[in-house]
Amino acid sequence: MITRQSNNIIPVIHRLVTDEYGENYWFNGCAKYVMECLGEPDYDYWFFAGLTGDVFTQHYTCTKYAGDALSSYRMEENMGGNPVKFVGDIFAKCGYAATYVSNQDLQKNTEMYLNTLIAYIDKGVPVIAWGTPLVGVFVGYEDYGKVLLYITGNSNQPERVSLNKILHGEVEKSQYEYRSVFGGWIFVGEKKESRPLAQIYREAILEIPTHMSVKTDSYCFGPEAFSAWAGDIENGKFDGMKPDEFDTWAYYTNYICVLATNSGCCNHFINKALALNPDMAYLNEIRSCYNKTAAVWSDLETLGGGFNITLEALQDKEKRAKIADKIREAGDFIDEVACILQNHI
Repeated sequence: MITRQSNNIIPVIHRLVTDEYGENYWFNGCAKYVMECLGEPDYDYWFFAGLTGDVFTQHYTCTKYAGDALSSYRMEENMGGNPVKFVGDIFAKCGYAATYVSNQDLQKNTEMYLNTLIAYIDKGVPVIAWGTPLVGVFVGYEDYGKVLLYITGNSNQPERVSLNKILHGEVEKSQYEYRSVFGGWIFVGEKKESRPLAQIYREAILEIPTHMSVKTDSYCFGPEAFSAWAGDIENGKFDGMKPDEFDTWAYYTNYICVLATNSGCCNHFINKALALNPDMAYLNEIRSCYNKTAAVWSDLETLGGGFNITLEALQDKEKRAKIADKIREAGDFIDEVACILQNHI
């Protein structure tokens, strides 16, 4: 007779991200957590931040979507994303198989996927939870899986949530209209191949222009994101908006956070890519461009157009004109990044 464990937890327990160090994009924290448990120290947070393009790519949306990075759009079906393909592609670049299972499919085959999750935990490998109501990693289970343990954000200890609530319970209504009711689980499977680390970094760098060229009816990335952002400000998007209608994060500081994060934190990936690929000397020019965007962020804070933004500033034509000019300046530097890369592809 085989006796099943009722409870188990993986041995690696710590914070998902450390946001005071600029780790602001949670998908990369989830991916790093899994790879750490699989014994892949080279695939850290900053590795995934560059691999996804998150740490190089400004985003902007004309809707009230409040995704924090490029990867958020790729994972959000309501924004035209394809999480199955995105997950498969990202982990394939690391040589691993991976599967995204939507909440709808989890509901249809709950026992099978729960047993898969339990098997992963018993092997010491976390499972990624992505979407409403959870974003993080499952690190354990209790009562044969009726209760799951997960870590999210800056929490360094697991939280408990019932499987029933995850799959069928009421989800708190989000202030952001884009939020879908269901998310999904990500299982990172067996290693298919060992890929040269230098090649992975090289490919990720060369993919940056592709990320930056994305433009849809509802959002855009790269230089165009700065242009659209500045245009909305200058053209009076916030005129007539009442204070209780102004969601500071969704409408503005989300984008400031990306500008601030990427302006300095992309150097983690650039420095590693250059160390592994010394022939990519043009990365020094790219680093310089992003450093210049850090100065723009500082100028925005001085102008009252940074994290200290107010609705009043966005409704003042003189103030917002100066803010929009600075945002466009950042866009010019990122456009230069795209041009440098295009010249070397």
